[in-house]
Amino acid sequence: MISNAIRSSVRRAVLCGVAALALCGPALAQDAKGRTYIYASQLQGHPYLLDSLLGMDYAQSKFGVTVERLGPQGWDPVAGAEAVEQAIARKPDGIITTLWEPGAVPGIRRAMEQGIPVIVIEAVTPDNGGALTFIGLDNYAAGEDTAKELIKRGGDSGKLVVSGNWGASNTDAKLKGLTDYLAANSKWEIVGRVDDKATTSTAIDAAKTMFNTYPDLTAVVGLDSSSGSGICLAAEELEKDISGLTVIVHDREDAVLECINDGVIDATIINKTALQAYLAVEMLEAYNDKKVGLADVPISDDNKAAGVNPFPAAVYMGTEVIDQENVKHFMRASLPKF
Repeated sequence: MISNAIRSSVRRAVLCGVAALALCGPALAQDAKGRTYIYASQLQGHPYLLDSLLGMDYAQSKFGVTVERLGPQGWDPVAGAEAVEQAIARKPDGIITTLWEPGAVPGIRRAMEQGIPVIVIEAVTPDNGGALTFIGLDNYAAGEDTAKELIKRGGDSGKLVVSGNWGASNTDAKLKGLTDYLAANSKWEIVGRVDDKATTSTAIDAAKTMFNTYPDLTAVVGLDSSSGSGICLAAEELEKDISGLTVIVHDREDAVLECINDGVIDATIINKTALQAYLAVEMLEAYNDKKVGLADVPISDDNKAAGVNPFPAAVYMGTEVIDQENVKHFMRASLPKF
């Protein structure tokens, strides 16, 4: 059962449009000496971002920089793109952003043209606006990893329903990896998909619809951060025992971790989100620091004049699996503060 504290936190986030989790949490340090970077993106208040923000806090403590946040609390592509434009106007030492969709691509291109380095984390579109690099999951491979975990825990056949935020670049890539791997390596039948909009309240309603529409399903996969919370909370509200289903989800919201601890969710596939955020700051520091000289690695006699990007095209994190055996190490109360 979900604890009252977790349930209250989830409901509080829903009622506040999820903004409370960012606005009511500890502020990022504003007195750090050194360079200033801006994390400009939408979904600033989504609980999924808590681990990325933890990585940025850690980077601040290590490098003596300031990482400011700018952008809408929820899913708002227009405001997310505007946040990048606003960040450019403030002329920071670098910008970190996320491309769940391509709205911010023109802004990224303008920033790079003006000499402001940009790194994309978490999700990327085919055109990244000329950003220095992408740091995050190979989301297609993450979908394959999800399929492997499903087969490992649920066998090589059954009826599956998939929940996700369709239209988001990373979720769509995960779905493609999942379906391709299952088609080639199993007899799993995907009988339905539900759209949870990566929002807890919608995810709960979507999961209720899923349970009522597909009574003979044998497994559920959730591909975004809210999917697992929605699946578990919907089952609890419906008083439905889903312990006989194979349930594989993504990411590590508090409700998901507690449901794993209780044996309701079998496992969750996670990105190393704190690491991707930390590496983004570290790479911007290396780019800006002439002592480190990453921008001047001798790929050519003059990288800028030659049009050479001195960064790798992408840095992939790889996935990790949380289940009952290791979930205690991922509980938010156990994580360090910076």
